[in-house]
Amino acid sequence: MLLKIAMLFLAAAGSLFGGQICSAQESGQWRKDWKRFGEAIAPYARAGALELHGDFWEFNRIFSKRVEWRGTLRAFHNNGVAKNLTLEMQPIQIPLPDGSSIEVNKLSISCANEESGCAGWSAELIGKEVIFRTKLINRNRGYQPVVMLHDKGEESQRIEIKTYGAELIKVVSKQERHNNSFNRSANSTAFMRETCVYRRFVAPG
Repeated sequence: MLLKIAMLFLAAAGSLFGGQICSAQESGQWRKDWKRFGEAIAPYARAGALELHGDFWEFNRIFSKRVEWRGTLRAFHNNGVAKNLTLEMQPIQIPLPDGSSIEVNKLSISCANEESGCAGWSAELIGKEVIFRTKLINRNRGYQPVVMLHDKGEESQRIEIKTYGAELIKVVSKQERHNNSFNRSANSTAFMRETCVYRRFVAPG
C-alpha cells in the first residue's frame, strides 16, 4: 500500500514539474536521422523554445548531443586553419509559436585542420552525399538555444543550428542512396505511430 502511494506521489510530481514527454527525443533516434530531428524539435519550436528569450534550458539539455547525419556538400572553404562546410539537407519544416513555419534545408559546420576526421574533407566532395558527425552545442555558456530562431517576425528570419566539429565518415554510394530512400519511407510511416508532446507546467502560486 505504501509503495502504491509513493508511486502515485511521484507520478503527480512528474506531472506538475515535468516539461516534456517524448520517447523519440529521449531515445535519441533523431541523432542519426535528420528528418526525425526536425520532428523531435517541433513541439519545442512551437512553444517558443528556439527564441533567445524563450524557455530553452530543457531543450538544450536534450538536444546538445553528438549527431551522425547525411547531407550533400555544397560549399567548401579551407583557410589553412579550419575547414568551413555547407551541407544541403532534406527540407524540414519548423513550426513557430505564431502558427507559421520556417524551412531548414542546409547546415553549416566546421572543423580545425588538426582534428581527427577533418582531413577527409575537400572541394572534390562538392555535390556528393556524405555521412558526417558533428556536435550540437551552445558555446555561449548555454545562454542561447542550441537551435535558434533569428530575426523573429521578420521576412529574413532563419534558423541557426549551433554545432562544433565536422568529422567525415564516408561518401554515400549509389546503392546506399537507394536503400536510404526506401528506408526513409518506411521510417516515416513508423514515426507517425509515436507520440511527442511538449507541455509547460506552472506550479500553483
